Formats: sequence, structure tokens, C-alpha cells
Amino acid sequence: MRPVVLGAGARRARRSLLLVGLVFAALPVGSALADTTIGQVGGDLNHGCVALAVYGDTKYVVPPSGGAITSFSFLSVQEHNKGEQLVFLVLRPAGGSNYTVVGTSDLETLAGIGFETFPVSPHIPVQGGDILGFWSGNAGVQACSRPAMPQPGGSIKNTGQFVPSPPGVGHMLSLALMNTSVDLNESANLGPTLGAPPPPTSKKQCKHGGWKKFGSRFKNQGQCVRFVKHHHHKKHHHKRHHHKHHPSG
Repeated sequence: MRPVVLGAGARRARRSLLLVGLVFAALPVGSALADTTIGQVGGDLNHGCVALAVYGDTKYVVPPSGGAITSFSFLSVQEHNKGEQLVFLVLRPAGGSNYTVVGTSDLETLAGIGFETFPVSPHIPVQGGDILGFWSGNAGVQACSRPAMPQPGGSIKNTGQFVPSPPGVGHMLSLALMNTSVDLNESANLGPTLGAPPPPTSKKQCKHGGWKKFGSRFKNQGQCVRFVKHHHHKKHHHKRHHHKHHPSG
């Protein structure tokens, strides 16, 4: 991505973005039962993200108590971020530079209006040590990070070729390209875990990506469908067995 030359107005806007990010960083963390902000918004037009890539930040870590991600936020720049797309990710360390995707948002389009928050539904159950990240869409994402304060930063990126589509739950990636000079322009709201979503009761719920809505229970559509078939068979067998031993009348 070509660097953006900043005029005086843009430089003032950049300083404002950094200040807003610092305000969010100074917010109290709160108790384990209260909602908490992980990460920090605030971007710099000199630090963009390339298209079709996965980024994470090793400083944006879920605390040991865990919980559930209910929304994520990005601080966009008017006339620069409008129309750009991203998918929020929760990444779990899997040894070395490898991370496994344990939760995703829908594909979201930035409006370029400043502070933007997107709900995550269903909520993503997370555990201590998980980190925040995102997948950048076809146009890349401008102002997706900023100079880290304090240093070092925690930005990491996938190695190898482009990631042509958002990675799903269970997808493993190598995020070995480190940039310790910056942190991502991203934060997430962490709330208490209210219990995992109820399991699927029909094959239809598993199709067209529906299996992803059941947390980390399934790694693909086939696992979800097999779960429904198995439990439907057990339920049907139990009903027949119960009726045989307890006839009516």
C-alpha cells in the first residue's frame, strides 16, 4: 500500500486519533464480573494493512478470568476508511508462531465516521491468553495501526500468500511477521460468560456457515451435521425404549 502524504489538517486529525486511543487505554479495567475493554483504538494513516491478510496483536490479551466477546471497535478516518471491510478474529496460541481461530464476527464495512462499534453475535466465548486480531478485506485497511506507546508493540501478521477469504473457526495460521513498532487500531468488549449457545437441533442450523455460531464446538459443517444426527437418533431410541417399558392405558 502506498504511503499517504499528510497535510496540516490530516496531521491534526492523526494527533486527535492518537489522543482518543490514549483515552481508551486509560479507562479502568473493572472487576471480573463487569464488562472490560481489551485492546486500544487509534490509527495512523502512515500505518496501513495490506489486503487479504490476517493481523493480530500480542498485547491485546484476554485476562485469565476469560469471558465472552460481545462487540469490537475501530477508529476510522473520514474519506479514507469508508467502504473498507474487515472481519474481527479471536486467536488462540497454538505453539510457536501458530494461532488457531476460535471466533469471528460477520464481515463488516467501515463507514468512515470515527469511532465505530460492531456487535458480535453470537458472543464469542474466550479464555485467558487468547488475543485479538482481524482479517483485512479486498481493499486493505488504512490507519489500521499506530506507533506503539509504550514500546514495544505487538502487531503480528500471517506469513506466506494472501488469505483470500476470512478464516473460519478452527483454522490455524502462522503469524510470524512481527512489527514491534506498532499496535493495532482495535478493541473489543469482554463480558462475563453467560453460558455457551445451545447446541443445534436440525441440520439446517449447520448449513451455510451456521455451524460457526456454536462457539468452538465444531470445526466444520460435517461435525455439526453428525452431532445433530447422533443426538436425534439417541432421542428417538430413548422414546421407543421408554414407550416399550411404560405402555399407556
